[in-house]
Amino acid sequence: MGWLNEIDALGAIRQRMICAANITGWDIFTFHTLHNRDHYFDTTIAAVRDTWLKEGNLSPAAVLETKKQFSKPYDYFRIPARLVENLVFQSALLEWVGHRATDVPLRFHIIGTALLSALVSSGSIPFSEAVTSALAFGSRWDQTMASIAEANRTAETGWSRFEELRRLIEGRAVTALAVPRSDLPQAAAPSKPFWYSPTVKDDPVLIATARDASAALETLNLSSWAYATPAPLGHDESVRGWLVSPLQPFARLCRWSVSNYLLANPATVNLFMDYIATLGRAPVLLLPPETPQNRFRLSRMKVTGP
Repeated sequence: MGWLNEIDALGAIRQRMICAANITGWDIFTFHTLHNRDHYFDTTIAAVRDTWLKEGNLSPAAVLETKKQFSKPYDYFRIPARLVENLVFQSALLEWVGHRATDVPLRFHIIGTALLSALVSSGSIPFSEAVTSALAFGSRWDQTMASIAEANRTAETGWSRFEELRRLIEGRAVTALAVPRSDLPQAAAPSKPFWYSPTVKDDPVLIATARDASAALETLNLSSWAYATPAPLGHDESVRGWLVSPLQPFARLCRWSVSNYLLANPATVNLFMDYIATLGRAPVLLLPPETPQNRFRLSRMKVTGP
């Protein structure tokens, strides 16, 4: 939520939201804020919504469709919608960080489904094709999780599906679901190479060519959403910056740590680049497969993203 106060980032986010709404029929901003329980951001949310409606950048029909499709709190964990939401925010934030890090020796390390965002921000695949791909394989994953939840159902199906996905994200369950080649977009060489790991436990590989990008796309798996302890810093690394929310499980790695820094809003990113990334060996900026959020913790009454 803190990124809604950053004008440059917000402009890129808005354009991606409009493009995504033209494809999905529903609105990412409304989806992102519909079940927000952190009232600190109410004023910002209302101001952004009113401005975009007046400017014509927010479709009333798309807003109504979003409220119709995702009216229940557990609907915030519908996989296709979360993938598109992540794609909108992550790709815009990667571009924002990249523009401000031209004189900072950052090494970008992408994890799991955040690969789509990195390929979009580096010009490897068009944003519209990434959205279409995310909707396709996300729907497959969502149907499978619904089947698993139905088999283990102890409550309403929606809440059961929510609990299954919550267990996965918190690292209390393992669910491996791959992506068919037919659902993947065609990738070109990225304009800026970056490092990629299918899960946080895997060794990173450099994505520099079209073949690298295509091979990486074939490793996409729902298991990348699961929390796990990452490998220690390499011999040529000094610090890590995690572009995640304080409530995302990976944020716990930044507590009482001198080598892991939480980058949850523009101020912390600027602080990291101005005073941390310029020291010692090249730091690593990690982007796990979940988008930054700023919400209360999960419960049946207060549903939030990781």
